[in-house]
Amino acid sequence: MKDNEFVGGKLKLKKDIFKKDDKKGKKQKKDKNNKKEKKDYVHEDNDQNKNVKELIDGEDKLNDILNMNLTESEKAYHLVLKKREKQRIESILKESYRDRLQKFNDNLASLSEHFDIPKVGPG
Repeated sequence: MKDNEFVGGKLKLKKDIFKKDDKKGKKQKKDKNNKKEKKDYVHEDNDQNKNVKELIDGEDKLNDILNMNLTESEKAYHLVLKKREKQRIESILKESYRDRLQKFNDNLASLSEHFDIPKVGPG
């Protein structure tokens, strides 16, 4: 067979086993109306209702954790994480702005200047 007789391209079989199914490759179109749908937000000024909603959300999250198919140690781990997060948030909320500012200034005062630290190393 000479070079000029070669047609080129891949061999075509009667049934191409490597051909992808068109059904599997098609993407489903998303509904454009879902993107345009507006969410209704409720603005409430009452702090008590807000706190109650946060507590309910926290309880729902804990119930979700407990209902998941987790081992006992994983459940305990997630509960401890939630407990620590709650304690951390409560401690942050207890501090006023002045307290946080004072704590920050005390921390800055305790730090040494960068040029006060002697060089460490050979030489």
